[in-house]
Amino acid sequence: MSKLSEFDEYVIAPGETILELLEANCMTQLDLSDKTGMSKKTINEIIKGKAPITTATALKLEYVFNIPASFWNNLESNYRESLERQKDLESIESDLIHLENIPYLEMSKRNWDWIDKTKNAKERVINLRKFFSVASLAFNTELKRKLAFRKKENENFSLESLYCWLRYGEIQSGKIECAKFDIEKLKDKVKEIRKLANQPFLSQYEEIKRLLSECGVSLVYEPHLPHTYVNGVSYKVSCDRAIIMISDRGKRDDILWFTLFHEIAHLIKHSKKEMFIDQEDDLKNDIELEADHYARNVLIEDNIYDEFVKNNTTYTDQIIEDFSSKNNVSTGVVIGRLQRDGIVGWNEFGNLVTRL
Repeated sequence: MSKLSEFDEYVIAPGETILELLEANCMTQLDLSDKTGMSKKTINEIIKGKAPITTATALKLEYVFNIPASFWNNLESNYRESLERQKDLESIESDLIHLENIPYLEMSKRNWDWIDKTKNAKERVINLRKFFSVASLAFNTELKRKLAFRKKENENFSLESLYCWLRYGEIQSGKIECAKFDIEKLKDKVKEIRKLANQPFLSQYEEIKRLLSECGVSLVYEPHLPHTYVNGVSYKVSCDRAIIMISDRGKRDDILWFTLFHEIAHLIKHSKKEMFIDQEDDLKNDIELEADHYARNVLIEDNIYDEFVKNNTTYTDQIIEDFSSKNNVSTGVVIGRLQRDGIVGWNEFGNLVTRL
């Protein structure tokens, strides 16, 4: 049965129940007026649904019909709620326009909270209102305001898709138990997390998430939505909690590791009020370059890497594997840096790169 069908039905006023009881007891509205001390006009308006059954009226009906006041109060409450739901169905019509750029089908395939599989546009609106925790899709949220000035030159970029992806992260973040955000603890945890970088990121994901939670950071990994072009995001969800979201953009393990430390850099070094979104092909400002520098040096310190490059004019699997082992980092991280620096080609050493 459709979720909307129960609200599409005719709404019955509590007065219908009063009418049935009057008939069953061979009573008229005038008789009820005499027994309750209420005017005949008031009783007639209650029966027609024009006037509500108040708590005082419910008590009087309890005496007359020997039916608890709670029954009448609930009947009235349910009736009024049904009337408001019918009005809400009308407001849903105005929200349908917002469905156009939201990747609802993809979100439902991923079984995101509230996003049930349905082709009914109105049901999608209802589900999205719950997903975003808003009474209308036109309403603003703090998250939406943070994205208000986000622009991307790519004509296929969708701000709505990015908004959905980030909202999913906030929902998942709320499910993670975290200590209070502490920058000093985060700096210390980076050292522990770095020790795991000789393994595939996803195999260490739960442990990384645990370590970050101890310093007030929720880590959420979620494959990117179409048209978002995002690698990672970091920002303060509240004064006591930060969030890092990482996507699978690029489908390479070394990108995940680099993105993780890049986003950690933002939380340690940069404004606690800003949302940092690391997207493909973004022009790098000083803040992003600083985060890149931090991530590179956490994974492989510049002086160690520079010495490695200086001492090798050619590279073999064995040379790279030995360097990786010595520095406790995956071969993919080494290859990724060499490729980004143009020292080896993007088509070289693919066997040493872990792909997702």
